Amino acid sequence: MTGGAGTGPAFGVVLVPPPDVAREMTAYARAAAGDGPVSVLGERRPAHVTLAHARCDAATFAAWWDGVRAAVPATVAVRFSGALVAPVPPGDTYVPQGGTYVGLEAVRRPELELAHRVVLGLAAGLGAAPMGAVGDDFRPHVTLAVLGRGVTVTLPPVPPDLVAGPVALRLAAGPLGEYGTFPDLRLA
Repeated sequence: MTGGAGTGPAFGVVLVPPPDVAREMTAYARAAAGDGPVSVLGERRPAHVTLAHARCDAATFAAWWDGVRAAVPATVAVRFSGALVAPVPPGDTYVPQGGTYVGLEAVRRPELELAHRVVLGLAAGLGAAPMGAVGDDFRPHVTLAVLGRGVTVTLPPVPPDLVAGPVALRLAAGPLGEYGTFPDLRLA
């Protein structure tokens, strides 16, 4: 199932890396984005792997977050596999004008897959409308940058420690910002 954009406020449950890994991801994002990105990791756009986004009111989000904290471990091991550059067509939920995605892809390991399914199920059980690639279409990743449409990118090599092994990412949630970012995350 793939959720649509819908209307109303949107929230998300995500996994955030430890500060040292987040700093390395941010530095790599800036190097990969080059000049003039539309969006790039930084202080108001922290590195994260989304478990699910959904449209709902604030009270439903609070109930969803309470349920998630009770049902999902506070940390989930995530293994990153490499970087990807891909076009984003106009009309995309997160990048309406279209552009170029630059991201760090994560492997759909059982622990990550289970966390996604639990978070998604809790949202659906509360009547929240899932957004983006969910269920069988779930594609875990960190969006490093969004570039303008048609921008050609030559990625620098991914820092070896970002793909060396699983990293324990911490559960967090908050209101969804522009380009699928989270300017105000709450840690579990």
